[in-house]
Amino acid sequence: MKSFLNQKKIIKSSKELEEKNLNIGSEGNVSLRSKKGFYISPSAIRPNKLKISDIPYISFEGKQTGGKKPSSEWMMHLLIYRERSDIKAITHSHSMWSTSLSCLRKKIPSFHYMVAEFGGDDIKCSKYATFGTNLLAKNVLLALNERKGCLMANHGQLTTGKSIEESISLCESLEKLSKQYFLCKLTGQVKLLNKKEMKEVIHLFSNYKSKY
Repeated sequence: MKSFLNQKKIIKSSKELEEKNLNIGSEGNVSLRSKKGFYISPSAIRPNKLKISDIPYISFEGKQTGGKKPSSEWMMHLLIYRERSDIKAITHSHSMWSTSLSCLRKKIPSFHYMVAEFGGDDIKCSKYATFGTNLLAKNVLLALNERKGCLMANHGQLTTGKSIEESISLCESLEKLSKQYFLCKLTGQVKLLNKKEMKEVIHLFSNYKSKY
């Protein structure tokens, strides 16, 4: 019964990302941790075509059970879950503004206090690697150190959460911050919050009770 509910959440979340223009068609992916592995959206199937039987399950040993061919980024999800026990769900998106910013291969600095929602005084951009590779997985894991999300160079963005709802909420937040920072950069006069100011905000966020 629980596996059925997890598969339904994968389908619902995939549809939500497309409805919110955070992904187009079958691009991007979502996953949800379970006791001994995770459920992940399949490869090359549009959200409105997804069925329960399409959703694959991958063990922490990397073995697939059921479903269609998993997303090409399944190794990235696997490595993150193996190394970060605090992460229960992952959302990967090719959203417009985050992807545009990722092509600059620059982190998002402390231009806005909401950057602290991701766990630190910046949002990092992982080094580039070919999609679906173990190197990309390692690069993203490094950029996620002490963070809930990151940009992926020349690719898109990835966010995590204690629930799939939280990871999608952070995906929306990262897209908004990416757009704001991109527009601020056009002026060439971005004003950043200093370390002390960000430390105060990070502390406040650490005591903030998430609705997720």
